[in-house]
Amino acid sequence: MRKPKQNSGANVVQRLVIAGALATGLGACAATLERNGIADATLAENANVKNLPGVRFWGDEVPADPVAEIRRRTPSLPPIAKNAQRGGGRPIVETLALSGGGADGAFGAGMLAGWSARGDRPEFEIVTGVSAGAIIAPFAYLGPSQDEKLRRIWTEYKASEVVTASILPGLFGGPALTDTTPLAKLIAEYIDRDMLQAIATEYMRGRILMVLTTNLDAQRPVVWNMGEIARQGSDEALDLFRKVIMASAAIPGAFPPVNIRVEANGKVYEELHVDGGTTRELFVLPVNAPFKSFDVLYPQPPIRRLYIVKNGKVTPEQEVVKATTLTIAARAISTLIKSQNWTELYRIYRMAKDANADFNLMAVPASFTQTTQQIYDPKYQKALYAEGIASGQAGVWMKLPPGELPPTKPVTRASKPTPKVTTSKPSPAKAPGPVPLNELQAAPSSSWQPVASTN
Repeated sequence: MRKPKQNSGANVVQRLVIAGALATGLGACAATLERNGIADATLAENANVKNLPGVRFWGDEVPADPVAEIRRRTPSLPPIAKNAQRGGGRPIVETLALSGGGADGAFGAGMLAGWSARGDRPEFEIVTGVSAGAIIAPFAYLGPSQDEKLRRIWTEYKASEVVTASILPGLFGGPALTDTTPLAKLIAEYIDRDMLQAIATEYMRGRILMVLTTNLDAQRPVVWNMGEIARQGSDEALDLFRKVIMASAAIPGAFPPVNIRVEANGKVYEELHVDGGTTRELFVLPVNAPFKSFDVLYPQPPIRRLYIVKNGKVTPEQEVVKATTLTIAARAISTLIKSQNWTELYRIYRMAKDANADFNLMAVPASFTQTTQQIYDPKYQKALYAEGIASGQAGVWMKLPPGELPPTKPVTRASKPTPKVTTSKPSPAKAPGPVPLNELQAAPSSSWQPVASTN
């Protein structure tokens, strides 16, 4: 009997998305839940999260004066210049950007652990996350002490402990083909009040944590200042923090969107937020402004270092595509996403080059060929996590985006045995002089255009 074709975790999700899209014809004839959305774009500009104004910004606009907007909207930014480490007398600003990738987020989690073991992982001034990267970002922000939690999140849970099937409701008017109630419980378990307080503390030191979602009603990216949300410290803030993480990872069609209640002109509305990767797969700044625009925030122009972790491959992958509707559509979407990633990476690279910033990119190696047929497969993710550890310990970064790299021979997809990875502590990969993970010391605990006016 012929073995069915296997895929990466991201491709499995893409097939679910296509299935949801094809089910739209059925769903259009079924009853759907009504919600009080904002139909008027001008009114949407004035919408704020109730009791939490000023915690988010549009991610697709450039203010007339970006620096003034940053100073007004982000009270923690002045300390970033004061507390930034120095290099030759100049401030050093290091940014970590974590991309989407579905289950391939296991790579980013492992990569951070390997980087910690290597011993030269910096404390980042700015951490950003989209989709899978949004789940990783709060833990990456707090440092190596959180590596073990990331390992558990990305390797220890079965699919049923993350999502459950909701096929029939999804086909007949429901919001998705799965129910992510288990994932919401998992996020609530790890993102608790203690974590919120730790993030607030770091935020007031001047460090920035940002997550991106897509406002589906507005068809626009929204950047959330997670440190400001954490600083509020209320039950509403904790609930919103968790919802933003859920929304950023809510792959349309596969996972249900997240409703976020807002107020505009004294009335309450609901916004529909989904996967940030719908509009931007990754980002280092919430606006399309040159890095040099922010030099005035510092006593001297800073030394900038960008570290971009792509939770997936950036190289082409040769595969014989079956001539079926779902397979063709999924392959086309996969190709489109990869092409858009190249464009986004090149844009960031050009921004970095124009500002003499150090550009560093790490992605799933082309040599990794382990595959899966499940949306969440611990066996596949343990293998990918181990690959991430090896990459992080090796510390080999690409200095150019894919389009600027020398041509490489496309790899061919193929299955191979899963590398053995322990379920307790990740096995360190062979690299020059790595620090074993079991000897890793815990780190001490230590903008933009607004979506709505806070006046």
